[in-house]
Amino acid sequence: MAEGTQIVASDIAKAILETTGDALLCGDFAAFRSVFHVPQTMATMAGPIFMETEDDMRRAFDEMHSYFKGLGVTNLVRQVVVAEYSTPARIASTHTCDLLCNGQYLSDSYPVFSIIERIDGNWKVTKSEYALEATNGQAMALAKADVTNRKAG
Repeated sequence: MAEGTQIVASDIAKAILETTGDALLCGDFAAFRSVFHVPQTMATMAGPIFMETEDDMRRAFDEMHSYFKGLGVTNLVRQVVVAEYSTPARIASTHTCDLLCNGQYLSDSYPVFSIIERIDGNWKVTKSEYALEATNGQAMALAKADVTNRKAG
């Protein structure tokens, strides 16, 4: 990228949403991992989720993939509402998410707020807040990333 030029923040957010959506639906953890930074804190309405390691992330990814598969999700429709640079290496972004099965909506839309940062030249999600009730299956899947869900051993 030439000096003084900057990629549109919403384009970065859209690219990350596309990568993560495809990865979640097809079970591609490597692709998912490529755009998420650890450690990070996520949150749902149940409270904070402390994800410190790649194994923590893998637990949540596997649970979300299984949850979506079990619901019959065939498409994640996610739309960037706003994405703006807060610094040249940090973007604050909000998007909405809809879960669909063959064109039929499976649930109400919900918003997600994320911080995306350029780390070692790559854009990665470093924090996310999901407007999901504690009893929502996706919220419960995300909670599996919390350090308290590690198996002793």
